[in-house]
Amino acid sequence: MEGPRGRRGSQRGPVLRSFALARGTVAEEPPGSFTTLLPRVVSEPQPPVLQYAKGRQELWMNPGRRSERRSRRNRRTAFWITIGLALLALAWWRVAGPAEPPRNLLLVVFDTLRADRMSIYGYARKTTPFLESAAGELLRFADVKAPAPWTVPTHASIFTGLWPAQHRAQWGRMRLAEEFETLAETLKANGFCTVALSANLLVSRSTGLDQGFDAFELVRGPWPRKSETILSTLPAAIDDALEADCRLFLFLNLMDAHIPYNARSHARKFAAEGPGLVRNTRVKWEISAGSRPFSEEERRLHGAAYDAAVRYLDDVARDLLALLRERELLDETVVVLTSDHGDGLGAHPEIGHSISLWEEQLAVPLLVRLPGGRRGGEVVQGRTTLTALMPSVLDWLRVERPEHLRQASDLEQAASEPVFADYRSYFAEQNRQTNARVTERYPELAARVRHSHALFCDRFKLLMDAAGRRRFFDLQGDPTEQIDLAPHSPPLLDSCLGNYHELLRRGLLTPFDDGGPEGDREASPVDLEALKSLGYVQ
Repeated sequence: MEGPRGRRGSQRGPVLRSFALARGTVAEEPPGSFTTLLPRVVSEPQPPVLQYAKGRQELWMNPGRRSERRSRRNRRTAFWITIGLALLALAWWRVAGPAEPPRNLLLVVFDTLRADRMSIYGYARKTTPFLESAAGELLRFADVKAPAPWTVPTHASIFTGLWPAQHRAQWGRMRLAEEFETLAETLKANGFCTVALSANLLVSRSTGLDQGFDAFELVRGPWPRKSETILSTLPAAIDDALEADCRLFLFLNLMDAHIPYNARSHARKFAAEGPGLVRNTRVKWEISAGSRPFSEEERRLHGAAYDAAVRYLDDVARDLLALLRERELLDETVVVLTSDHGDGLGAHPEIGHSISLWEEQLAVPLLVRLPGGRRGGEVVQGRTTLTALMPSVLDWLRVERPEHLRQASDLEQAASEPVFADYRSYFAEQNRQTNARVTERYPELAARVRHSHALFCDRFKLLMDAAGRRRFFDLQGDPTEQIDLAPHSPPLLDSCLGNYHELLRRGLLTPFDDGGPEGDREASPVDLEALKSLGYVQ
């Protein structure tokens, strides 16, 4: 079966050959052109004006030659019109795509991956050499924000196209309700086989994120081997879908950039060898609580281990695309590579995530390979949100959106609308016993971490929390958010606050006084296992 790539190649070949031919013909005049006729018409050197006049007279007196000249001119005009139309058709193909929709979707969430630690996003260390080499095939979104700083609410937003305040899968709930239609459910209703492989216990049936998947496999085993297990499982999953002759939605969650970082493959290259700070949950929480210093050497080793893990994920991305190419599916598949949140590495006195809305926890990558490398090399500069991913994916696949997303903005349209993030503090959910135990163990952190909101206003970022504190940062001049401008009342602060209160009024941000579901909800054994394995509790 010839996929879109084959069709694209058969269309581009003649166009490029014609373009090369055109480049050759403009370098010299064709025989018999007007300028080569003149020496035959005028036998002796003449003043330029007289030469031109005699040449015109000769052409006028010889109708056959005049007809030949008109014919050559018409052929040249037709040639250039053909070239122009062909180039326009090629440009339209790159934007609109082939006549048939892409058959498949591969959505990969590299859990906890920060955009600013990837060399394809400008990071100085070569952490993503493969993705850089493939940049000519990738549509890159330069400024993407997660709607929350941790796994469950962001995955719920990716899967539903809704904000956390709308789907309410946050701390204290930790489950996506069945009432919300997911991406997998929409695609399944449109004939897709839907398969998920997750290395994250928080992306599983226990959190309701399995809705709509025909097969959902939670991969267990040694932490560094989980991605290897997933990669070894993929060929069989793909072959099963091919045998069933259905379109395929394949979702992967990979945890290599999450504490404890999977740095072993590239540790030496990034000088990440040293004490296992990132594996010590107690030390992580003590640093985040401010009860333990975080030395420069520890910060260096911690960051190096993270970079080595990012480098490993680049290898994984290479292997995923190679597998699709080997199965001749790459040019029938929309490939989306993204993350659900970032990780604190020391710019602020925090290790990990899920306790604040700093940029290191919200700024995530988004790379898309459309069939045939369409729109490859383009960079979308406007700020956007992962909440807009589902509408875009459905549009790329040419699948009708569900009712609740009919008027929703896609990724590029969202750049002209408010982008914000919503965080419900784990430590503030005191009516749940698990949260209360963690609060008792880390009282300093519990006192500092509040429900909070972030709103992006042009180059500025507004942070609001349940304690009434507001902070305002210039992300262009202060990208690590060290200088709070709110005490100086900059002019844009008032308008940003106005937009913030409008979002609250519309119910797009969770009110700080929202108590959540009634009654105590003790964590299940699966929840406790997940929280322990991810370093949230001991």
